[in-house]
Amino acid sequence: MIGTLPDGPAYRTLADSIRLLVVDGRLLDGTRLPSERALAQAMGLSRTTTTRAYDELRRRGVLHSRQGSGSVLRVPTTSATASSLIVDPDDPDTIAMTFSAPTGPSGLTRAFQAAAEQLPSLLTTTGYLPDGLPALRELVAAEYARAGIPTDPDQIIVTNGAQGAISLVGRTFGRPGAGLLVEGTSYPHGVESLTGFGYRTAPLPIGDDPWDLEAASTKAPHVDAAYLIPDFHNPTGAVMPEGTRLRLARTLRRHDVLTVVDESMRRLDLSGDGLPTSYAAHDPDAIVVDSLSKVLWGGLRIGWIRAPRRHVTALLQSRMRHDLGTAAFDQLVAAEVLRHHTHLFEETVARLRGQRAALVGALSERLPDWEVPVPPGGPNLWVGLPSRSSSLLVAAAAQEGLHLTPGPRFTLGAPSAGERRLRLPCTAPEHVGVEAVERLARAWSVVVSGRRCHTAGPAVDLIA
Repeated sequence: MIGTLPDGPAYRTLADSIRLLVVDGRLLDGTRLPSERALAQAMGLSRTTTTRAYDELRRRGVLHSRQGSGSVLRVPTTSATASSLIVDPDDPDTIAMTFSAPTGPSGLTRAFQAAAEQLPSLLTTTGYLPDGLPALRELVAAEYARAGIPTDPDQIIVTNGAQGAISLVGRTFGRPGAGLLVEGTSYPHGVESLTGFGYRTAPLPIGDDPWDLEAASTKAPHVDAAYLIPDFHNPTGAVMPEGTRLRLARTLRRHDVLTVVDESMRRLDLSGDGLPTSYAAHDPDAIVVDSLSKVLWGGLRIGWIRAPRRHVTALLQSRMRHDLGTAAFDQLVAAEVLRHHTHLFEETVARLRGQRAALVGALSERLPDWEVPVPPGGPNLWVGLPSRSSSLLVAAAAQEGLHLTPGPRFTLGAPSAGERRLRLPCTAPEHVGVEAVERLARAWSVVVSGRRCHTAGPAVDLIA
């Protein structure tokens, strides 16, 4: 959905708005766009504006046009081209806040060095590790046991990040038409990792609390699986209360719902108040996924599944049809971190706490009419806007060299409900976060002043 456009070169603003819809998944690969003439008429723009906008999209490799066949969106497959969807390669001053993953702490280098010293012994093996490095699985299992969840190493499957873990569950258990209970506001890539294998979503209501127990009880008999983020929920940062965990687990177990619990944010406790016990303590049949990527470094693609024994064989068989394991050296690094460098988690939390404080302070000063809830943990702020302007604001921010993900990307089944929200990751250095707010404030002033391109007209829905 593209509405009225903010000031700036009209063609570039239109092109950026369409690219934004591609980036956040609301326009899919293969979507046919209206003709340049039809789009110009629908939006009250000049034909020159739409023509130049389409030319800009072709230059970025996003749009392919053929005489007589129209113009079709093509999502780039190479990383270099895909990056140009988010960051203009001609603008080195662009700030991209579309990812909520941290940069690596300085001490992580020592873990890599220690892992390199252990590499010779690993090279004497084949390196095929479909379930994971034994030493790493033992360390992960021991962490669960210390948390009061008895776990054997053979219940752990090491994956390529939490995303790889969720995808493996979907690949193993998904089937076309199977129902999937999800929070109404959720992490889209996690959900899509399951819906890509046939699940259809049954979202809970969108509200202040992501977990409506009454709605869950109503939906549970009609779904086969559930995907939940109970700890520092992405994007809201909410924490599922202990009583809710107990009652929800009982409800889903009663209806034999396969529950996937995403705990990849659980270490990011910024308040220091601690968390309720793991959801798995209330549901031993739950599949738990976790990762070091969100709490240590986005480039360390190490995650894992803690699975009930009855699911392990099926998961491994499915894994081996897809790949034969996660990078062995990265697993050595992860094991070294869990064995000798857990202080790095505290360093990440301290750094994130400072980055968030700077971001909140800047928002309070520059955008005082925004609602800025400060959750007890997690890497994100889920801010409230005074009007339903998230997508328009993100398009305006792009003109300021600031790239964000609009709220509707996170609201399932009711994208319009996200138009009053914006996810702001707190993972950028403090000075970058403050500069991002300056750019955001300038973009917001464009939106609230009602300034538009001189030819802007009614909105047009580009989604077929």
